[in-house]
Amino acid sequence: MISARRVLHRLAATAGAALLAMGTGLLGASPAAAVDYYYELPYPAGEAYTVTQGPESTYSHTGPYNEYAWDFGLPANYEVSAAQGGTILVSDWSVYWQNGIEVIIRHPNGQCTQYIHLNQAIYNTGDWVPQGRVIGSSGGTGNATGPHLHFQVIDCNTRVSLPATLQGWAPSTGSAPVSVNTRA
Repeated sequence: MISARRVLHRLAATAGAALLAMGTGLLGASPAAAVDYYYELPYPAGEAYTVTQGPESTYSHTGPYNEYAWDFGLPANYEVSAAQGGTILVSDWSVYWQNGIEVIIRHPNGQCTQYIHLNQAIYNTGDWVPQGRVIGSSGGTGNATGPHLHFQVIDCNTRVSLPATLQGWAPSTGSAPVSVNTRA
């Protein structure tokens, strides 16, 4: 059964996405904290992939730009889905070589999600995509030891990593969370 909180998150996200798509903003409204905003897992519904490195890991998820990131063990050239609807800010080779091909999506709450090490990005900067839409394919571009998806919520202006939850919780290293992210 779907919780009332989840329904409210979905309604708020849908309304915000509709306003964003129409080019309308809510002036004076402060953005919600990333941990209070509902993000789906960045792969198709019903599938589970191992978190090979979680937030605050000591391998490479240290420092302000990766502290709260997740690495998912997706195989090369697999579907990467938008965790929430929004406008594409970046969809190409990153200006930071370590990221390889990346997609950054700005969401109605004023935060962004970042998907890096992709083999392919599908959409153009400025395009609006709904939650669940396939936005690219996983890979190992940039500074990656093998194919996977590096995913995180970031501040859109500074690219600093923000604490967040996925489907209401923060999956830990070694877990294999099942996605409910229905394809749009």
